[in-house]
Amino acid sequence: MASIDVVDSICIRAPAAEVFKVVADYPAIAQWFPVYHCEIEGEGAIAPGSIVAHRYGRPPFVLSRFRRRVERIVPGECLEESYIDGDLRGKGVWRFAEQDGVTTASYHCQVSAQSWFARLGFRLQGSRAHSAVYEKLLVALKARCEAGDEWSGV
Repeated sequence: MASIDVVDSICIRAPAAEVFKVVADYPAIAQWFPVYHCEIEGEGAIAPGSIVAHRYGRPPFVLSRFRRRVERIVPGECLEESYIDGDLRGKGVWRFAEQDGVTTASYHCQVSAQSWFARLGFRLQGSRAHSAVYEKLLVALKARCEAGDEWSGV
């Protein structure tokens, strides 16, 4: 089975707590990264056990659909998830490390492809298939987090 193990990261001039809050607000991701849509099943904010449905692409050109279960949350530090259904299976971990007002936000993705399209992408591009998406997402995250000056001082 085609699988990847890749870490993508970016440095953001904002506190780790702020970057974490932006990432953890899944329903709002489409506001700053329109091609990516997330929906929390049920009500409220994410918590351990929450299921989040993800869609990358816009109908009719949806490139990937999957569901993740939130396994563990350490606010401002990490967000651990399991890919449980859809095009991908495995785990993903967001990490946030702050030093001198700059946060390194990284996403470690360890998944296997379940759909023919995901298998083809992983076979042709390997980890680059995932990084091509996450590099754009991380740039959008950086722009969103650095747009506000309320925490600035850097």
